[in-house]
Amino acid sequence: MIKFFRNIRKTLLEKDKTTNYLKYALGEIVLVVIGILLALQISEWNTYYKRHKEEVQLLEDIHKEFLENKEQLKLVKSYHMIAYEGTETLLNLMPIDLSKIKIDSLVSLLDQTYHTWTFNPQQSTINTLINTSSFDLISNVELRKLLQNWTDLYLDYTEDELDARYQVINFHRPYMIKHYETRYVKNRRPFEESNWDFLQSIEFKNLVGIRNRNLNQILYGDLNQLESLSQTIDKIIELTEQ
Repeated sequence: MIKFFRNIRKTLLEKDKTTNYLKYALGEIVLVVIGILLALQISEWNTYYKRHKEEVQLLEDIHKEFLENKEQLKLVKSYHMIAYEGTETLLNLMPIDLSKIKIDSLVSLLDQTYHTWTFNPQQSTINTLINTSSFDLISNVELRKLLQNWTDLYLDYTEDELDARYQVINFHRPYMIKHYETRYVKNRRPFEESNWDFLQSIEFKNLVGIRNRNLNQILYGDLNQLESLSQTIDKIIELTEQ
């Protein structure tokens, strides 16, 4: 093809057709420029298609993860609520009179106080975005901002859960195991084996009170982080819907 154009230019020069040669040369330049522009445009299309394909896959992965996160948070919240209501009931019963409450009901309330749960979301896709600095693949500005702020929001919320967990593991649970035959004992019979005197102790009352306060902070804290976390999850699910 290049040889063909070169022969045309040579023929025009030999015939002293300078004007025609200049016109032809100019036309050839225009064709070259058009070719370059087309090549650049095709390259841009290919780049856009590649980025769009990557974004679609990211949105799909994020959507799936946050659907799972929503269900997990809902479950963890329900556990926190059960434990909180259990501590509320125990505090309202104090001083506990065994003649006024069924032992099975008391056992159920006590069991609720020394178990703890934490929210552990799926976030492998977000971690990949962080590690590869690829947030710019997300074209939706609102979604990108939510994803960039997600880790801080999640960590702020779990601080309260971890504080509550530390209190249970290091203080509440050891006390209960010492004075009460917990569910960790196979074929337990707490209503027969336990010495219920511990129910009247100041230490027991304080432990239940601290557990109640920690659960209240998780569920209804001043910053309402649980609600913010839940709303953020819902918004991310909405914005990644395809």
